[in-house]
Amino acid sequence: MSELIGFKQEEKTEFELSGLNADELGFMRADERRAVIEAAGLNPDEYDF
Repeated sequence: MSELIGFKQEEKTEFELSGLNADELGFMRADERRAVIEAAGLNPDEYDF
């Protein structure tokens, strides 16, 4: 059995699966943050920090 009784497993978002850390991105300059998000294969226009 792969589930625990009474435990609901939450699905991760594409951002969470990318391995990026929102706290670290928050301290970056906007242009650096955009480049990192693009390098992770995500659309930086979808994420607002």
